[in-house]
Amino acid sequence: MNPMDIFERLTGALVPVLILAGSLAILLALLRGLPNIFGPPSPVAKPFMTRREHAVLAALEQILPMYRIHAQVAMGALLKAPAHPGRRASPADRNAFSQKIVDFVIEDPTTGKVVALVEVDDHSHNRARDRVRDAMTSAAGYRTFRVPASARPTLTGVLGVVGRLRDEAAQAVIGG
Repeated sequence: MNPMDIFERLTGALVPVLILAGSLAILLALLRGLPNIFGPPSPVAKPFMTRREHAVLAALEQILPMYRIHAQVAMGALLKAPAHPGRRASPADRNAFSQKIVDFVIEDPTTGKVVALVEVDDHSHNRARDRVRDAMTSAAGYRTFRVPASARPTLTGVLGVVGRLRDEAAQAVIGG
């Protein structure tokens, strides 16, 4: 066998192996670039508040400087499932509210009591669902003020919604 025949045999056998190895390398590189399809998706950061919510927060801080304002509070921090005598509590008891978020909680910093809840509505809000939420928080003793989608998120617009809270705080100081 001459050296040229040996060379042709070796290269003839190597070409398919090299093509297969190259294809596998390309496939692995592509799979690494794709999201993890075999496990849970990786979380992605999102804005903490909308521009409208930021504007309302700025107005609330100016209108109600005597209070502490908390943003994006889980309803699970404000509500608990009622006890049912003779029955153990289950996670389903909390499902009605545990995943919901209140836009703003107004707290009296001297007592730690919740003074009110403020919801910032937009055009995506469902009035029927909002009534159910408000009834739930009202049953627990909370007052909810809604900044309607039609109201501008300005000092004047927000004052028209929550001005009563400022007046009540001033009256409490005067009335003592």
